[in-house]
Formats: sequence, C-alpha cells, structure tokens
Amino acid sequence: MSVDMTVIMAPKWDSREPACSTAYICQRLRSLGRTVQYLDYNIELYDLCRRLGMGDFWTDPVYHQGWVKGAFHFLAAFLDIDRIQGDVVGFSVTATNRDMSLLLARMVRERFPRKKIIFGGYALYYHTDLYGVSPGAVDAICTGEGEHTLRDVLDRDFKNLEEVPGLYLPDGDCWRLTVPRPLIQNLDEIAWPTFEEVDLGLYDVPDLPLMGSRGCIGRRVFCNDRHRTPGYRTRSAVHQVDELQFLKERYGTQFFIYNDPLMNGSVKVLEEKADEILRRRLSVDYGGNLMAHRGMKPELFQKLRRSGLTVAIIGLESGCNETLKGMNKYHTERSAEEFLRNCRDAGMRVEINIIVGFPTETEEHFQATIRFIERNRDNIDCVVSVATFHVAYSDLWKRRGEFGIEMKDHGHTAEWRTRDGRNTLDIRLDRLKRFQSRMLELGLSLDRSDRAVEQKCPNVSRRFLKTYLDSLGEEGILSAEERNRAPFVGRDIQGRLWRASLAKALGKIGVLDQAVWMKNTLARVLRGAGTGAE
Repeated sequence: MSVDMTVIMAPKWDSREPACSTAYICQRLRSLGRTVQYLDYNIELYDLCRRLGMGDFWTDPVYHQGWVKGAFHFLAAFLDIDRIQGDVVGFSVTATNRDMSLLLARMVRERFPRKKIIFGGYALYYHTDLYGVSPGAVDAICTGEGEHTLRDVLDRDFKNLEEVPGLYLPDGDCWRLTVPRPLIQNLDEIAWPTFEEVDLGLYDVPDLPLMGSRGCIGRRVFCNDRHRTPGYRTRSAVHQVDELQFLKERYGTQFFIYNDPLMNGSVKVLEEKADEILRRRLSVDYGGNLMAHRGMKPELFQKLRRSGLTVAIIGLESGCNETLKGMNKYHTERSAEEFLRNCRDAGMRVEINIIVGFPTETEEHFQATIRFIERNRDNIDCVVSVATFHVAYSDLWKRRGEFGIEMKDHGHTAEWRTRDGRNTLDIRLDRLKRFQSRMLELGLSLDRSDRAVEQKCPNVSRRFLKTYLDSLGEEGILSAEERNRAPFVGRDIQGRLWRASLAKALGKIGVLDQAVWMKNTLARVLRGAGTGAE
C-alpha cells in the first residue's frame, strides 16, 4: 500500500515519551487529507535493547557521543526499511539521531532510488548545520516550521520546489536556501497532535508532550533557541485546553509536559488556560519551563497549582546579580527567591537550571550562586541541568569581542576562554565539579550536565551482538517475529564459531560498514547452519 508520506524518527531520541514534532507533522498531513505512515524506529529499537538489558544506550550519557559519532551504526541492521510505504520519506533530525538519519537515508536511497527524501528538524536550521548532509542522499531540507512547507512540497508533487519558501535545495555539492518562510502567526489553525500513529505502550512513562507556544520573549545572550525558533507566538487558552481534554479522554493521560521554550511567555494566556481547566473541572497535571517572572502574583501560583501545574522548571541560571545582568536575564536574586517561594508555597515541584562559567563570572560570583541555592534549598527539589555551555549561534558569540572571548581556529565551541585568562575550560570544569559536589551535600539531585555527554563512548557492538545471540536460546525475550527475522543461529557450534569470528571481524572494520557487513555475513552463517532462514 502506498501513502503520500512516510515520517521517520530515527534513533536515538527520547525513550520516556514520544516526539512532539513528528506528531505535529503527522496530524498536519492528516488534516490536509494526506495519508501518512509513521515509523518510530527509535522506540522500536529501544524496546529491543531494553528487553536485552541494554536500555542504558538511551539513558546513560556515556553513550551520547556514540550516537553522535556513529558507534551505533550496526543497529541499523535491525531496522526494516522495506516497511516504508511513502513516495516521500521525511526524517525528523535531532542532534542525537542526525548520524543514524543520514545512514538510513543512504539505505533508503539505495533500496528505493525513486523515493524522494526530505530532512527537517531543530538540528537543521543554520547553513552550517547542513555540513555532512549530502545532496546525493537527500533531495531537500526543510528549515524552521515544517507544517506549511511540507504542505507546499506535497501539493507540488515534489516538483518546482524553488518556489517553496523555507527549503534548502541541492546546488551542486552544496545547499541553497530558496527564501525564508514567514512564521505561522495563528497557531490555532494548526491541528494539535492526536498521537494515533504512536505505540504509547513502548515508552517508559505514560506522559505526553505538548506545545502551547513557540519562540521566547527572553533576550538571553547565551541562548540560541530564540534564533532557531524566533518570534514568540502562543495558542489560545481554549485551543490548548481542548487538546488536554481530548488526550485525557482518549488515553487517560494524567501528566503533560510542555516543551515550550517558555510556558509563561504570556502570563495572560497562562492564567486563562488555568481558568478554563478549572471551569471544565478537568483533572490533569502539567509542567514546563518558566522564567522567574516578576509580574506573577502569589494568588496566581495558587490558581495554577489548582489547575494542575505541578512541575515548574525555572531558568534560574545564576544566583548572582552581576552575572544575571551580563546574561540579560529579567530577574534578580531577590525576585528569583520570591518566585521560588511562591512556587513552593503553591505546592509545585521546583526544578532549576544553572550555568557555571559565564564569561563575566568570577569566583566570587560563582560562590554567590552557591550561597543563593543554600539559602533557598527548602524551595528547590532538584537541579535539572547544569551547563558550562557552548557559545555557538548565540548573541554571546556575535559579541565575543565585547565579552573578551577567544577560541582556537576550528576549536570546539565549549573550549573558549577569556583574553585575561580568568575564565578557561579548566576553570569552568573545576567549578562544575565543585558545584556538583556541593549540590550532593545539600541533597539536591543533578539530572544532567553538558559535560556528561562529552564522555568517550565505550565499545558497544560486541556487547550487543553477544547478548542478542545469547537471547535466542532464552524464552520470553524475543517475539516469534523477531526470532524469525533474527540473523543469528542460537547456541549450536556454528553459532559459537561465528561469534568468535564476529568479535575478530568487528575489531578490524569501521562502524560505517558494520550494518551491511552484518547482513551479508549473517546470511551466509545461517545458510551454513541449515536453519532455512532467509
């Protein structure tokens, strides 16, 4: 059966809840009368690895660089591209699935040379983001919001795309932007996701992600989100609550996480949404990112909590007024303390984000942040993120001369230093280590740091393949279909001999060749074992 478009989420993405971006695209296509197929390769592969005891490939930051740099290419052998039905194949590209998306695109191109392939996603906004994306493997790249762009691409049957705003098109070996696409001003005209294409039971938690607004009202000099998602716009309160009610009634979902850069960008709409939830007597819980807004009164926090706002993720960043001023944050130490207290008094869970090593930060400024958290410990549940941060694509990078920022040519964007030598990567890492130690002493959990994902990834292919082979001799791990498709022989002598040769071979070949090599070699081994498997 042919469909208008197949949308693919390649691994690695989240294992807790489905992607909101692909859900929006699928629902947009359906609302336009298009047929769409969604292949959630990410969660399917996670489910297999989880059953094999290797779900940590998704959850442990030590494996992050492995996904980024191709160490998991061999897993593509377990993704069945013959299931693809669409004449157009779209990939949602993120920082962690970019490499696997490129590999799968090449596999699709080889297997189905007539299919059109289009990329899009948060990780493909700037022209420099396109490095490594070959025009030979991809026909077009959608930049920015995709709902209207994909509509136009499909309406033109993937022809005359030079007339479509918001596309990068091949230009020899490079890419050329048609023209920028205007932002969608009325978000209520875009159908909200129904998630009907997703197998929600494969995800770790029964929560669903939402987007109530796009863009941010902030002007923080270190942030690049407002450049990738410019122009703050919000959906109406009624439109948002209609979505909550539908998903609650359809799936029984209790908790919803808003992926908005800023959930209280419009305090007026936020309060209207709370009023509408209370008016409908809708029992839901929700959470999301909040700025320490000085215009929010204590009674509003109480109303928000009654409406179901249970988790407040606050972009605190620093507890020092001098640093906050340099960052161009709207709050001060005092107003931040009041905001934290109001959240806690209302009964919300309070999570904060912190940045260590802002260019103007001194040791005293750093200690001021520590003291701020110590004073407000009773009003904080955890530090959800602590970053030494990269400066790429931010106002900070554009103003690096003003901030005295230097970096070696072609250096990593985390390795900057100040001209006076008072802020270097080593200094930032030392502060990060001391910050983490003090937070543990205070009993505050640290969910993640940007440095944790910079670790070198251990070898994973041999561990996975050995475990997968062993699983064929055990009951209850693999389904009958997976056993029928399994490219390994079990516990007989041929399997053990093959395992030894596999370990030796994997030590000699690069990860880029492993997926193809596995399929060919395993087919030969299976035939030699007389299993009758194809």
